[in-house]
Amino acid sequence: MVCCKSCYSLKVPGTWLEFDDLESSVSHFIEQSIEWNQDVTKIKSKSELRQLDPHKFRANIGCEGDYQGINLVSELKTEVQIKFQVCQTCSRQAGGYYEAILQIRTKRKEILDTAVDMVYNELDTSSSDFFTTEAGAVRGGYDFQLSSTDKARSVSRDLMIKLGGHVTETNTLVGRKDGKDLLRHTFGVRLPSVSVNDYLFIDEKVWKVSRLDRRRAKLVLISTPYTQKTVEVDGLRNSPILDSPLDVQIVSNRDSEYLLLDPFTLQTVEARSPKNWKGEKIEALRYGNDTFFIWN
Repeated sequence: MVCCKSCYSLKVPGTWLEFDDLESSVSHFIEQSIEWNQDVTKIKSKSELRQLDPHKFRANIGCEGDYQGINLVSELKTEVQIKFQVCQTCSRQAGGYYEAILQIRTKRKEILDTAVDMVYNELDTSSSDFFTTEAGAVRGGYDFQLSSTDKARSVSRDLMIKLGGHVTETNTLVGRKDGKDLLRHTFGVRLPSVSVNDYLFIDEKVWKVSRLDRRRAKLVLISTPYTQKTVEVDGLRNSPILDSPLDVQIVSNRDSEYLLLDPFTLQTVEARSPKNWKGEKIEALRYGNDTFFIWN
């Protein structure tokens, strides 16, 4: 059997199979090497392995199957010789191979952190042939050198869909192979400075970002008449983003008349609930010297 000395992947015709350790790779090789009679059913096998040296395992193999209602049991013994090579993925990682550059840019740290975590999560959950050879913070964002152009394109689109913004794709000629141009792609992901559930102060009113769709944002007014509108994300770049709301204590109420404790000034404030309000939670936002109540 041929095994990668770095990641223990097993070489099979046309590809490499990933395994967590050498014994798992050897066990799979043995299981796939057993030849069963085509009339035997309910087959199963179990191997007990003993490593003799770095390149050799001794295996005791218990085999069991059903042949025309007769239970057959057999024990086999063999030695497995291992030849170590380096799989393509490990070779590429060691050589600093990458096909694409992913550039994430945004003016807001929280959004950048979210985007970077999304990329690392994709790297952690994908197969080993998708990896980064270099990644790190740069001025205004974060860059990744990625092993797959297709995966880089998919990740960049996923960032755009979930966080808004837009993606630009460019390529550079880096060589030729077998008469074909070799291109390295760069995906520039420019994310907005606002995110879903942000509260913005626009035209003396507070609006909540309820949805982001690439370059457009859907806003909802937090007070009556709860107007909704869709705007260009670029038009929000100068809109103040308010801090997270604080819970409001209800001191007393009669019908729709409420006496609330302002969590910012610690003073009581008279307020009227929206028509037909049946919620139990009130929150407050602060901008300048004004407090805005959210009737959830």
